[in-house]
Amino acid sequence: MFKTSIFKHEKDEKNLRAQYKGADNLPLKVSAKAAWRMIKLYWGCKDSLFSWFLLACIVSLTSGAIYLAKVFNSWYKEFWDTIQEYNLPGFKYQLMVFAGLACIHVVVSVYNAYLRSCLSIRWRRWFTDKVMHDYLDNEAFYKMQLTDRKTENPDQRIADDLGSFVSATISLLLGTASDLAMLGTFGVVLWDLSSAVDMNIFGHTVHLPDGYMLYLAFAYALIGTVLTFIIGKPLVRLNFRQQRYEADFRFSLIRVRENSESISLYQGQKSEESILKRCFAEVVLNYINLIKKEKRLGFFTLSYAQTAVIFPMLISAPMYFAKVITIGSIMQINSAFGRVQDSLSTIINSFSTWASYKAIIDRLALFFDSMDACSNIECLKPIKEGDGLEIRELTVKTPQGKVLCSALSLPLLNLGSSLLIRGPSGCGKSTLIKTIAGIWPHAQGVIKEGEKDSSLFLSQRPYLPLGTLREAICYPGELLQDNSQIETYLKALDLGYLVESLDKVDNWSLMLSLGEQQRIAIIRALLIKPNMLFLDEASSAMDERIETVSYNLIKQELKDSLIISVGHRSSLLKMHDYILEAHENGDWEITDGNIFKD
Repeated sequence: MFKTSIFKHEKDEKNLRAQYKGADNLPLKVSAKAAWRMIKLYWGCKDSLFSWFLLACIVSLTSGAIYLAKVFNSWYKEFWDTIQEYNLPGFKYQLMVFAGLACIHVVVSVYNAYLRSCLSIRWRRWFTDKVMHDYLDNEAFYKMQLTDRKTENPDQRIADDLGSFVSATISLLLGTASDLAMLGTFGVVLWDLSSAVDMNIFGHTVHLPDGYMLYLAFAYALIGTVLTFIIGKPLVRLNFRQQRYEADFRFSLIRVRENSESISLYQGQKSEESILKRCFAEVVLNYINLIKKEKRLGFFTLSYAQTAVIFPMLISAPMYFAKVITIGSIMQINSAFGRVQDSLSTIINSFSTWASYKAIIDRLALFFDSMDACSNIECLKPIKEGDGLEIRELTVKTPQGKVLCSALSLPLLNLGSSLLIRGPSGCGKSTLIKTIAGIWPHAQGVIKEGEKDSSLFLSQRPYLPLGTLREAICYPGELLQDNSQIETYLKALDLGYLVESLDKVDNWSLMLSLGEQQRIAIIRALLIKPNMLFLDEASSAMDERIETVSYNLIKQELKDSLIISVGHRSSLLKMHDYILEAHENGDWEITDGNIFKD
């Protein structure tokens, strides 16, 4: 199973996890370790074999591009020397050489970019599939909401950050490798072009050693890198926060769309506008701080880059005027120095990109660690044994430790029987249902259910997936193409007008009222026919007549299934064989439901 955690196997794992939960950024050492683990996940598995081939092709093309750059460097000297000598045939020849080199350069560059994109999408597809599986596996998406609300917007981390991490890793790491290769290639060229020489500068004789231009390039880049790191350090934190605020704002807009009907009924437009403005204000405020820091960094990096244009000419001009070198040599020195300086200044030139990259790593690392941490949370799982449902010594608590029910025991509920759970709001009725479903971590006791029993849980607000109405009705079972059974149930529950829309694609959670959605969920249960059906306020939005029709259908079609309901209406009493009622003092009492039947 795919799991990764930045703090796993660390000596002080628990304290480290608590220290950095919800943090804006991580220490550089921790971020580097997290990035290495994420990279190794893909490149160390067998699924990456073809990607290794693509990487080899990219490296070959990059090597070819570096060789072409060296050829261009030599061409500069020959071209400008030809001009200085007024050699017209030589000038025409050099133009033809340039045309050939340029064509090769275009082909190499285009295929290099194309193969990088192919590599990126293969890696991203694999990575996203693995993360989605891990996110959905073992109810991690649900447990994270219970245990870690500081790791916000997991949807953005999967949809955006994963893709950004892959593309940035390929771009930055391959770019850095290319810069190092370029440095080695043109460092030799620059060394050869800067032989030891004595120069008269402002009346003073200065001795310059072999390779002095290379030394000057190193010194120039080192000073620039140190200053860039000092000026640009705040960008890491600001980039992290910007991604968070952008995701929060987008999520707020999504909530407005998903709850548009309720907002309209409440006339809550002004309140929602206020919330959206507050979220967007955080986006704007942080962005203003971000661009201010980038402005300071931009002044330095652009000044650094502009100075780098003239710097090699300044240090080579005395040799030209001393007639030691030609103008072609100056252009060659300028080109070689530029290549070396660019290679050494890779951090300066792309510091904002590196800062954004670190923010992405930190967000993914904290997200993965949260998933890994919640995987250790064990929910009370039902024991598959015998038939029906049996509960012994069950204690259920809230996440804060409040006891909802203590040592609750229920007699064996056989298939074909029914139980109604009642009580005041907040007593733990729905939590008890979640515990029986095996998705509540704060519970102890014994729950037994049949070895071959299948379960279906219907909540107060049913989940209707995007797609056709037929897909929504059949979810999560197999899609039924035969309309007869679906039509029968739709008409029985006064939804006959939806028959013509069975294959219409729409957002049905918005198109249908809550009462209609609940009836769709009842039809879903009738089609799936589970051995155990749990209805958590699943008929609360229906009128009593439709509710009665729904329960009669359930009893008729699912007569061999165990039905457990949660509800407040007194009309439900006569529809169940047993009543489990919670009292205000926290006690639970089960009674025979026959006393409520006519």
